[in-house]
Amino acid sequence: MIEPPTYPPPGKAARNEQRKALASTCNASSVAFLGGAFLQPLVAGHANPWLFYGAMVSFLALQGALHYVLYRVED
Repeated sequence: MIEPPTYPPPGKAARNEQRKALASTCNASSVAFLGGAFLQPLVAGHANPWLFYGAMVSFLALQGALHYVLYRVED
């Protein structure tokens, strides 16, 4: 026989904190991609248009994920 778990499910505040932590991780990752793949080669003089394109796509994708996660935060 399988018994149901005894711990209570996470409350609204816990879910909001988890969502905010995930959004913060997406934001930090997007800024790291932008800095590592776009700004650093640009400053070093090794600009590559494909690297720039990849950095911008990853930045926009992670920012989109961030806004999607934050949209789900409950009031």
